[in-house]
Amino acid sequence: MIRRTTLKNITPVLLFLLFLLDAHVTRIIAALTNNAYVANAHLALLVLLLVSRVVNQRFLLGTSLAIGFLYDLYYIGVIGIYAVIFPMLVMLFYLFKQIIQQNILTLFFTVIISVTLFETISLLLQTIFGLTGVSSDFFIPRYLGPTLLFNILMFVILIFPLEKLLIDPTEDELSI
Repeated sequence: MIRRTTLKNITPVLLFLLFLLDAHVTRIIAALTNNAYVANAHLALLVLLLVSRVVNQRFLLGTSLAIGFLYDLYYIGVIGIYAVIFPMLVMLFYLFKQIIQQNILTLFFTVIISVTLFETISLLLQTIFGLTGVSSDFFIPRYLGPTLLFNILMFVILIFPLEKLLIDPTEDELSI
């Protein structure tokens, strides 16, 4: 178990490394299916959700904004799309944390909602700005469906180890 103060210090580096791992996993999956299906990995988003349970909102908003800028530079070269989406999702995580009791089932549905929002909003914004043109015949069955399936599988496999590693049940709820 990582202490909250340590978690706050390593969160930006951890998210950056997971962001890079997400890109490689996505490329591997696309290569395995000969680019017929694209399953976008969102391990960083899963860790961001879990970290939002312990780290204060202001710090995580700043971190998600920085990761969003890097995501923009890495994927599309236009700053603003992911720099808006990541902080928006962090605010959604904190809103869900206040409204809904946090347990495995609600975390599961939060992952489904956040991945769907992430992919849909990013496609919508990229289409509005003329960065991409994707038909719904491709987006839903060959991109969003495999992405959700892969991230659900990763949630089922990783939720308990990540929760044990990132959340220390012995510490009081502190605003770090």
